[in-house]
Amino acid sequence: MPHPHPTPLQIVYGSGTVLITTLLLLLTTGAGSVPALAGIAALALGLGVTVALVLRARTAPPEPARPAPATAPDDARSLPGPAPRPAERPHARV
Repeated sequence: MPHPHPTPLQIVYGSGTVLITTLLLLLTTGAGSVPALAGIAALALGLGVTVALVLRARTAPPEPARPAPATAPDDARSLPGPAPRPAERPHARV
């Protein structure tokens, strides 16, 4: 089953979350080392993906209701149905 593509709204919210989180963490922590910057980038990216997925769960259209299966009347269920016919096979030509 193919995965659905993200909606434009999911992309906007996820990207905005990544940018704002990155800027806020860089300004508040004052990180200057490479591992700290990598950690901030990974945290911001993870948070952005989480926001996009949560948005998908909230805005996903509900699955259409499946129609109820057709049932026969109670008296018809007690009667045996027609016997299944064996499958006909074509005769092999030699």
